[in-house]
Parts: sequence; C-alpha cells; structure tokens
Amino acid sequence: MRQEVHGCAPCAHGGRIAEYADAYPSMIDFSANLNPMGMPDVPTAIREIEGIFHYPDNDYPKLRAVSADFVEACSGTSDPARITAENIVPVNGSSELIRLFAETVIERGDRVIVPAPTFDEYAFQCRLFGADVQYHDYSKILELSSSQISDASAVFLCNPNNPTGDLIARDDVRRLSDRCSDAETFLFVDEAFIELSDPAQSVAHAVFDSDFVVVLRSLTKVFAVPGLRLGFGIASTEVAELFNHARLVWNVGAPAEAIGRELMGACMKGDYLNRSIALIRKERGYLMEALTSRGFSPHESAVNFILVDISSTGMDSQEMVRRMAGNGILVRDCATFQCLDGRYVRVAVRTREENRMLMRAVDAVTG
Repeated sequence: MRQEVHGCAPCAHGGRIAEYADAYPSMIDFSANLNPMGMPDVPTAIREIEGIFHYPDNDYPKLRAVSADFVEACSGTSDPARITAENIVPVNGSSELIRLFAETVIERGDRVIVPAPTFDEYAFQCRLFGADVQYHDYSKILELSSSQISDASAVFLCNPNNPTGDLIARDDVRRLSDRCSDAETFLFVDEAFIELSDPAQSVAHAVFDSDFVVVLRSLTKVFAVPGLRLGFGIASTEVAELFNHARLVWNVGAPAEAIGRELMGACMKGDYLNRSIALIRKERGYLMEALTSRGFSPHESAVNFILVDISSTGMDSQEMVRRMAGNGILVRDCATFQCLDGRYVRVAVRTREENRMLMRAVDAVTG
C-alpha cells in the first residue's frame, strides 16, 4: 500500500454518542452542532429510522458484525476460520470500495491487470490514480504468467463476471490468489453477484492466508435495493484496519445501516437466498431457450443476467436498445465494455411475467 496509508490515523470528531449509547442511553449530545429546532415536519417513517438523529459510529461495530455473520451464513463451507467484524470494511456501495482500493494502493505508474470484458470501474478508478491498465482476455485470466503478475500492483477479477455471467470455481481463484500473494500483488475479487449464483465459490476465507486478497460484496444486488448504496469489503484484519482508517468518515448513513442490518438479519433466518437462486436458475433457463429459439446466441451464464449476441437481427446494440425502449423494455448496450462491440446486449433475469414481456418486445422489434 502507499506509504501515506500506513502512516495515517483517523481524525477525531464530535458526535460520538453511539459509543456511549449502551452505557448511557439517556445521554444528550452536546458535542455535535445541530439545529436545536430539530427535524422539520416529515412522515413518521423517516423519524423512526434508527440512529438518524445522531452521527453514526464510524467504527460501525454492529453493521460489521452482521456483515461478517452474513458472509459465513452464505458461504456453506466448513472452513474453521470465521470472518469477523475486524475483517469488514463498510462502504457506500461497491463502487466506493473500488475507489478506496485504488486510492490507497495505486501509485502513479503502477501496472494493474484487468480482464476484458468486465466491469469498467476497475480500470477507470485505477487510471484516476495514475495506473497503467493492462487488459487480458477474461477467459484466460487464470493463465497469467508469473512475470505478468509480479510486474503488476493489482489483478482484478469479477466473479461472477459482469457482463458475461461466467463463474470461476473457488479452487481456481484460490490458486490465482496464492500466485498473486507470492508475488506480493493484490488480487481484488469482486463478488457482487456471488450470493445469486453459487455462494460456495466465494474466496472470502482467502483473506486468512494473505494480506494481498481483497473481496468485495454488494448488498444492493442481492436484496434488489440499488438506491440504498451499501456494501462491504473483506480483507485480513491488518489490511481492513488500514482501509477503515483511510475511508471517508461516516461513509454509511444511518438509514442504509439500519436497513442493511435488517435485510441481512432477515435473510439469515430464512431461505431467501436458496429461493432466489432457484428462481434465477429456472427463469434463466427459460430465457436461454427463448432467445436461442429466436436465432440469438446467448452466452451461458451462472447468474441473474445474460449476455446476448444479437448479430442475427441485422441491428447493432444501439439500435436494439432504442427499439426495445420504444416497446417499454430497457436492455444494456454492451458496446461500452472493453473488447465488446455493437453485437451485444445484456438482459437481466426477472420473473416469468416480466421475462415474457421481454420476449414479446424482442418479437416486436425483430419481427
């Protein structure tokens, strides 16, 4: 990591009432400078959000503890080592962790390896801090040579991959993480969709073997609440501490923390994830068959979206997106992804009724 990160210490702030709330529940906070009139008239639901009248505890002990329990509950592994709150870095959506990683690790002139095609934010955020981005075919990312790995500061891996939906097996990713660790090269593994695919393939527990593995999780994907902006990173206790020192103070607001804790807690008590995976698998099969029967070439996917080659339509992706929008359906133009072009769009896997609407719109624009 950058030298400045090792030497940083968190700033001291007022408004630390969360630290004393359990011992002194009736304490009045005179350390935070707020309007004494209080909140204007707003709906009761807003007033009842837990913690909204005080600054969050920047250590986020409850959120980090629930996040750690959620990772363990989803993992389905028998690994004796358990993720704890000390391994968790709370963030305002997965994009914040990518930025935090780049600004704490990347020095100007560093080389980073990014698969293609994949999520564009890895390359973008690293370039902001002066990195030289080297693209490698996603399907061959496990074949990186030792010299390629050792010459890089970081290797990025989206698993399952966006936009292709490919899922690399846990053991294969662990072998890559071992090679990166031996070279003292960070492996940043984005597992934003892992809970909707096969959680057992997560490499979260690799952080116990190496300071050079960072795993990203997104709560907005799995719980279908993208407007909430909440996720977390998983790292060794030493690296997580550095990230927590370097991240923005109070980066997760009280509403997001309260809702996130409730969502994870409810999920761990029931079979929400198993039902979600079963639904996705069933509806993905329906869409794959429906698209193939119409002459499209959908890419095999392990998650809740499908990359579709639309070459057979005679349209490019921009025109396809425009025509589909005219029929009330928005699909993703994939021409913006590195190594893809106007032949591809991405569609989400939704409910059967919605998937039928998708296919009716496809028939309307291609008929």
